[in-house]
Amino acid sequence: MDLNLITHWKPEPGRVVEWKVTDASARAAAEAPVDPALPTTMQERHLRRARLAANNGETQSPWIGIAFDFPGRLDTAAMTRALERYVLRHDTLHSWFSFENADADPTDTTNAVRRHVVPADSIALTAHEGETLTTPEQVRDHIAARFANDTSALAWPAFVFGVVEHYDTGAPGSEDSFTLFHAVDHAHTDMQSMILTFAETRILYQAELDGVEPELPDPGSYVEYSRREREKAATLTLASPEVHGWIGHLTRNGGTFPSFPLDLGASDEPKPAIGSRFDLADADECERFGAVCKAHGSNFIGGVFAALAITEHELVGRDRYMALSPLTTRNDPQFYWSQGWFINLIPVGFALEDATTFTGLAQRAQDAYRSGKALGEVSVQQVIDTVLAQAGPEATSQHATTLAPPPIVSYIDGRRLPQTENFTSTRATGIVGGKATQIASIWINRVLEGTWMAVSHPDTEEAHRSVTAYAERLSTILKTVARDGDYTVTPFAPAAAESATAAGAQ
Repeated sequence: MDLNLITHWKPEPGRVVEWKVTDASARAAAEAPVDPALPTTMQERHLRRARLAANNGETQSPWIGIAFDFPGRLDTAAMTRALERYVLRHDTLHSWFSFENADADPTDTTNAVRRHVVPADSIALTAHEGETLTTPEQVRDHIAARFANDTSALAWPAFVFGVVEHYDTGAPGSEDSFTLFHAVDHAHTDMQSMILTFAETRILYQAELDGVEPELPDPGSYVEYSRREREKAATLTLASPEVHGWIGHLTRNGGTFPSFPLDLGASDEPKPAIGSRFDLADADECERFGAVCKAHGSNFIGGVFAALAITEHELVGRDRYMALSPLTTRNDPQFYWSQGWFINLIPVGFALEDATTFTGLAQRAQDAYRSGKALGEVSVQQVIDTVLAQAGPEATSQHATTLAPPPIVSYIDGRRLPQTENFTSTRATGIVGGKATQIASIWINRVLEGTWMAVSHPDTEEAHRSVTAYAERLSTILKTVARDGDYTVTPFAPAAAESATAAGAQ
């Protein structure tokens, strides 16, 4: 599956059909009482950030989307039933959130976030035929507006569903197809959830066409997951091993979050975001790279982090690598098919020390990843909250406005997720919003065809040059290990590194 910023996505033109909740559903949502189930820690920070941005009139794109093709012509009635069934299956999509004091500062943690749950028996969707859009830009702009304006978790619904039909009104043809587009506020989803949406909506729609019951497992309750997460967080103390582990990682990194090692040209202020995509290694190279990793005490993911550490050492001389990496928290099988934000960030940190080769570093990187995974049930924010609670109300108040998300380094093995073999034929693509930023976040994705990297970064000349140099060095390391069975770490040389970075802009 590809990954695009909405500003660079180029969908095919055609007639738009969209699904909206009925008026009765909207009224039921507005009257939905407060539910005692709290949002998760990640959700709460996200919601406070979203409310603050809205209050300040700032642009924010907190949704995650997906688009993929279906063959043939749209059966509107069947798709309506399929999408209704999909929404009803996932209880997080029934929720919306408000603040106890709507007029108070949303960064004040004493201003509680409240959940409202729309009764399932009141949820219904209806299809609306739209206009025919004749250029990719018109389609993109229309969908971008819907995603931006109609996916807030501070209202209901927080999701958008629509289709672009790629055919005229004449007789059906063998090449007829349509593209389903969907987005939902990040509070209710993550990228793995989007991939599950890809599989589930295809199964549901085909079942409706065939007139049979879909073969899908129970999705589990994200609201129940939220209760469990809060209960565990309430047990944390300064003596908890997870708190000690997180504090140790942050201390070794100077008390700060990691940052992209090269100049992004945005140190003065945020710049508009853009996405860049780089192929790192093909399928055969990945197999050989993985074999080298296994032979030296590592898995593929540990090898990737070792290669990242070498990249940063050779480009800027970093002798210690540190990243915050998303880790799924779907540890209970009942949540495997759930929609929700099942992510915590884990620390992956290790020193290069005397390592002079990739094979000499691979197991160290793998061990660091395993160590980070041991902290995966506890988020860094929960650790910060625990420390601040011990420090007292004044410290908590001073920290309350620190809501900016840190840069991340994500690795996903898409081969393990359902129906990934259909990504290419359906032109499946994840879609994310773009806003002003000063950071670079990295997504490394292994699929059947190989491994590629997407980077979200400021749209500046310096950032384009830097992320290109970074990706090319990383790719060189992966390919060299695959070809030669190892890679010799080059001692940091500022002049050589500057030359390589400059070459990335060519």
